[in-house]
Amino acid sequence: MKEVARQAIAVGLGLAFVLWQAAQEPARAFAAILAVSALGYAFAPVIRDGVA
Repeated sequence: MKEVARQAIAVGLGLAFVLWQAAQEPARAFAAILAVSALGYAFAPVIRDGVA
């Protein structure tokens, strides 16, 4: 899979999760953004380099 496609999928999933949480309860949106950011940093090498 191409790099741009991998990044687009990761960003799309993160954004979908944040929007879903905000729709459930607006106060959860900030916590969802923090969670997605943390997961993004944790999985950035996997997204960038692929699964070894």
